[in-house]
Amino acid sequence: MEHFDQYTLRAYHDALAGKGATPGGGSAAAVIGGLGAALVSMVANLTAGRKKFAAVEEDMQHLLGEAAKLQETMLSLVSEDTVAFDGVMAAYALPKTTDAEKEQRQQAVWEGYRGACQVPLSVATHALAVLKLAVVAAEKGNPNAVSDAAVAGFAAHAALHSALLNVRINVKNLPNDDWTQQTMEQVEQLLSAGDALQAQVQEITDSILQA
Repeated sequence: MEHFDQYTLRAYHDALAGKGATPGGGSAAAVIGGLGAALVSMVANLTAGRKKFAAVEEDMQHLLGEAAKLQETMLSLVSEDTVAFDGVMAAYALPKTTDAEKEQRQQAVWEGYRGACQVPLSVATHALAVLKLAVVAAEKGNPNAVSDAAVAGFAAHAALHSALLNVRINVKNLPNDDWTQQTMEQVEQLLSAGDALQAQVQEITDSILQA
């Protein structure tokens, strides 16, 4: 597995811009989500330990702990996404001479696509967690850094939507069975929750900027 999380920023950009299939949009979604988590930490660090914000010290320490974990998770998903499609490619390489082989290959392809949905679903789920932290950062963090909290929210929101696009395109290759229906229900729930949280971040930010 290529450890893209160990690349320099420029090297990752160059790899993303290259002719290879990986890294791609799914990996980039995890990068964006990780940036959102890092910005939550920034806001918390600009708030914690200051007498002026003593009332929210516990909240800021919680943000620092949770954001750090989410940042690490997103970084690991940057690389994991690049191998998530390996199962699909391996399945398509299976023999398809006999009817039995064709059936086995088809089942393997479907299993590959189901597996390829798991990493972007994880990115989206963790992006939603970053969004929840961004709401707290915007509401309780240093108001001078509210724009950074807002960018954290925008980044997490973009990561969530971007990751779920990868799920949706993979699901198109699957039969409309219970697994597919449950997965699409999860996608819709994540989108709805993410949009609601981003609206909260925007509302809080606007209220502070207009004060």
